[in-house]
Amino acid sequence: MADIKSMLKEARKLVDEKNFKEAQECCKNILRKDKQNYLALVLLGKSLQDAEQAPLAYQKAIACKPDQPLAWQGLANYYERQNGSTGTNKLLSTYAEILKLQIDTEKALEVVSKVGQLGSSMKENECLGILLDYVQNNTLESKVKGTAEFQIKEMLKHGVKCDQGQIPIVLNILNEMMTQNPNEIELLYVKVIFQRENFVEAAEEVINLHFFPNNPVVREWICNELCKKFVETESFEGLDIQKHVDIIIKGIETSKPASLLKSMICYEQSNYLDAYKLCVPLVNYVQPNIIEATFIIRCSIKLKNWPITQKLAMNFLTKVIDDQFSMQLKKYLLFSLAKQQKWEHALSAVKGLPFEGLDTGEQALFAECQIQLHKDASAAVDKLQGTTYYLPLQALQLLKQNKYSEVIKLLEEPHTDPICLFFLGKAHWELKQYELCHLNLLKSAKLNPEHSDTFLYLGHFYRYHIQDLEKAKKCYEKANNLNGYDSEIVKNLSEIYTDLGQRENDYGLLTKAVEKHDVNEGWIHFRIGLHHLSKRDWENAIIYFRNVIKQEQNNSTALECLADAYFSRGSYVSALRAYHRVIELNPTKALHCLTRIGYIHSLLTQYEDAIATFRKVLLMDASSILALKGIAETWMRIAKKKVAAKLFGAARDCAQQAVDYVSKALSQNKNYACLWKILGDTLMFMTKFPTKYAFVYFNSTFKNDNKDNSDKKGKLDIFPQAIACYSLIAKQKQQSTSYDLASAYLEYYKQSSKDVNGCVAFNLTIASIKKKPYLWRNWDLLGKICWNMKKYSLAQHCFIKALSLTRKWSVAKIWCNLGTLYVKLKHYKIANYCYWRGQSTLPSYPQSWIGQGLIAEQIREEEAMDLFRHACRLGYHQECALGYADWVCRTLKKSNTDTADFKYVIEGLHAIPYAMDLIEWYSCFEPESAFACTVQGILQERSGLLEATYKSYEKAFRYAPDDKKNITLLNMGRILLRLHKYEEAILVYKAITEASLNSACGLALALFKKGLYEESYSAYDTALHWLSNNDADKADLLVAMAGIMYMFKGLDDAKTILFHSIQVAQQKPTANSLFSICALGLIHTDDSLSKLAVSELKKYEKDEKLSTDIGFLKSYLLLCEVGVERAIKCLSETLHDHPSNAMLWFFLAQYCLRDGYRARVASCSAQRALCAARAHNHTAESPKILATASIAEHLAGNKLKALTLAKQGLHMYPQTAEIWAALLFSMQSNIEFVEKKKWMIGAAGHMRSQLEISAPLSKWAGVLEKKLTAA
Repeated sequence: MADIKSMLKEARKLVDEKNFKEAQECCKNILRKDKQNYLALVLLGKSLQDAEQAPLAYQKAIACKPDQPLAWQGLANYYERQNGSTGTNKLLSTYAEILKLQIDTEKALEVVSKVGQLGSSMKENECLGILLDYVQNNTLESKVKGTAEFQIKEMLKHGVKCDQGQIPIVLNILNEMMTQNPNEIELLYVKVIFQRENFVEAAEEVINLHFFPNNPVVREWICNELCKKFVETESFEGLDIQKHVDIIIKGIETSKPASLLKSMICYEQSNYLDAYKLCVPLVNYVQPNIIEATFIIRCSIKLKNWPITQKLAMNFLTKVIDDQFSMQLKKYLLFSLAKQQKWEHALSAVKGLPFEGLDTGEQALFAECQIQLHKDASAAVDKLQGTTYYLPLQALQLLKQNKYSEVIKLLEEPHTDPICLFFLGKAHWELKQYELCHLNLLKSAKLNPEHSDTFLYLGHFYRYHIQDLEKAKKCYEKANNLNGYDSEIVKNLSEIYTDLGQRENDYGLLTKAVEKHDVNEGWIHFRIGLHHLSKRDWENAIIYFRNVIKQEQNNSTALECLADAYFSRGSYVSALRAYHRVIELNPTKALHCLTRIGYIHSLLTQYEDAIATFRKVLLMDASSILALKGIAETWMRIAKKKVAAKLFGAARDCAQQAVDYVSKALSQNKNYACLWKILGDTLMFMTKFPTKYAFVYFNSTFKNDNKDNSDKKGKLDIFPQAIACYSLIAKQKQQSTSYDLASAYLEYYKQSSKDVNGCVAFNLTIASIKKKPYLWRNWDLLGKICWNMKKYSLAQHCFIKALSLTRKWSVAKIWCNLGTLYVKLKHYKIANYCYWRGQSTLPSYPQSWIGQGLIAEQIREEEAMDLFRHACRLGYHQECALGYADWVCRTLKKSNTDTADFKYVIEGLHAIPYAMDLIEWYSCFEPESAFACTVQGILQERSGLLEATYKSYEKAFRYAPDDKKNITLLNMGRILLRLHKYEEAILVYKAITEASLNSACGLALALFKKGLYEESYSAYDTALHWLSNNDADKADLLVAMAGIMYMFKGLDDAKTILFHSIQVAQQKPTANSLFSICALGLIHTDDSLSKLAVSELKKYEKDEKLSTDIGFLKSYLLLCEVGVERAIKCLSETLHDHPSNAMLWFFLAQYCLRDGYRARVASCSAQRALCAARAHNHTAESPKILATASIAEHLAGNKLKALTLAKQGLHMYPQTAEIWAALLFSMQSNIEFVEKKKWMIGAAGHMRSQLEISAPLSKWAGVLEKKLTAA
């Protein structure tokens, strides 16, 4: 014994040291001595570790002492290290045996925990049974019992199922644990109850639990369980869900499980649409739940919404992980695609599935897809032999092969299968055996009223054979209700609706087919596009026609309709491309397309292209009404454009073209009101031309459009023709009046001044108002008629009534009419208010501004000019044109030209040329207006256009009233003097009937210029004694008389008269008197006389107008007395006071040229003079200034610049001799121009013979010519 004990100690030591081989030998030695030694067997098992002999050692030990736990523990440790189900089962049995032994608490806790953990991880019911037996059959310590119950609870939480016998035990244990964590335990309690075999009893038991109404978690779980059960069995297995649903979902109505349960209840009640609507927002489409996904697909199948079924199945297929569910989704996809007759896609959906994996119905569907695709389906059909699907599939195969007689033979025996009866009826239809077809189709429909194709062929029978469209419609509608995805059904029903004229039903059918049933064939989109086109819904029409083009790119009809829709919407560029594409695809449609292209070019203001296109159409069809109408409208648009540019002659020619073309169209057909409207509008348009252009060549019989056979009709003759056009339109529309007709009579009344026309216009407008009293323009027209008939009170009422009816965009016109009426009545304050209201409504309406300008004129406010100018900028009108030109003349007469306001208003805004244009346009309309001609002459005179000015004054004299002719003659005489036509000027002045100071002085000046000095002196003397009213005028007249006296009597008499002129101006001698005295002194070298005059002229030094003469006389006096240096200094001082005086700079340049060393200064001064002259529009001396600058540069050595300045001057002033002289002076000393000698000789001769030239300059030119000739 002692040896065995020591050997056991040694073995234990070796095991602890993990020296397992020696430990095994030691244990074997012990067992050789004592085969039943318990410890040796245990140590041997431990030393064997994971070897297969280890459990044998433990089992022998257990056999020796079964009540000892050591061997059981070793065996358990061995099985814990093993993998696989066998080891697990043995481990569980080992744990069960251990728990039966008398073990300590710690060991019991360990084993219980291990059993519970193993059960939770492996979801083994055996673990649950071990712990239940342990708890039930033993009196345990509270700690051990609590641990066991906790492990039982954990296993239940992890989904370990209970056997039916275990359920009561588990419920008792959970009931005892209820106080620990009620919510959690209550849920487990319910889950255990639902593991009963009887689902209905379990559900009712749970519903009757005391805690059920107060635990929303439990009720949500039950909702999920009920939904799961419904998806599995498509029922609640007899549970009266309606009885319990309220308590189940109370308080959780908005939760997802409760909503899903309500959806399934709707499904159970066959309310599939509500079920689908409730389910749609609940489904997780990204991570689909199998229950939710399956249920929503079933809802879509019940609704026969196959595209939705297809989309759902395809979506879930891409997201699902479960293989079984993936297979089911493929079957759903097969079903939905087959129902949509997408046979190829349906076969592809189940391509990876084995045929045996499909149920019988799915196999039959698979075979049908193959047959429909003309594939060999024999194998699939043969496997269905003996089923109800076999015979119909055979018949379908024969039908697809057009073996209709064989189909009848196959199905000749009486059948109760509706599909076989349908195939039999279809075979009879194809063989034109209509009565037999009808009989079999009726039988099929009676047996299966849900088969759409049966009703389709019944519809064919009634439509094509019986020709009963109403019955055919009902059959097609039934077929469409059963299967809205079949395009053939939709097409036939659409055609029936069209034949019956039920457009709204047809539109609803087609849109439903596209939107709901996803039938996207081109013909459907085309027909919907036509519906939108007829409703003038261009946007949607374009969308649908574009869908057609996407599918059928060469469909010329759809392209043509698309182009028409683009055209109607206003997308002209897109329409243009579409029409050109139609012509490329189908040249036979060129006529319509080219006509529309012409209209597009016309609307895009591409008038030349439009006319060319219309003419091309007319070459193809000379009687095309649309082309004739289009080209007439195009010519009218061009005419309006010409009128806007004030090209009235060109506008009349364009309007004549429009009349010719529309007349040709009317010769083809007189029944189109639009053609009469165009003709009437064109004729009325031509009446608004100036009288010179207001005529038309017109043949009222419309027999041909040859101008030789047309009559020329003046303005007053055009009105009756226009009125006739509008009358015909009214007659065609069965109306007694129209707005256009009344407007035409009003315009005719204005031109003819015949009261009968005004009365007709009045009566027509009254009739229009009675017919349509809510139209503002009728009231506005009546107001204008009453105004012209001087019924001002009634006119006021009409305008106010129009204001109450009108919309905002047209208010400005009526406010302006009302304001003008008040101006007529001289109620200026309220008139101004009306114009202000019109401006605030539409600021761009010029008449409002014109009205305010007229008011400003009446109250003499200076802003009248600004108002008229602004009105002219907005648009031409005769009143603003005349008003602005008048105010420009007033400003020129009154204002100081040196003020900033004058420079801005007249020069900055180019008032004179702009006013000339306006008055020129005004004169086109009013050629006999003397006032306009006078204003035009004043503006032309101001611009230096003397010849044109004289013509304007001459025209004004022709039309002026007698009391204004003298003023016009004065203007004419003044211009003739400036034109050096003195004889004519004398005659004009003598024609003045009432003498005045101006006329007398003008006559005297003309006589003087003519050389008739005595007569001139006599005229001045007459003006001095009889016509002059103040001392200044008398002094100036004496100066003029002194000049004449000096010419033919000498110095002394002239001086006497000049001193007399000084005596006449007692307070302050006039500048002209002093200038004359100074000039006499300089001429006769009387320095004292010149100095006296210059000293007196200091009073006028600050006067800008006199600065030139004073500066020159002062400097010239110094030039004569001292020399050029002093003269230059004097002139420079004067320039400091008047730096912008061009003539002073010019005189300085002349003085500098006298000094050979100041040539550069002379050039600078001359160019500065040129700048000043241009800045102040004093261009009279510009040629001389340019010539001076050129000569100065030449003398300074800059010959190239001298030549450039001379050329520049020659281009600007070719009639000035000084410029020619400067150019020749620059060229004669330049060697490069030796070859130009001939040209220079010719230029010198041209100067002397053709130009106005001074004697010294002529002499110099002659010398140069001789010099060049001799060289």
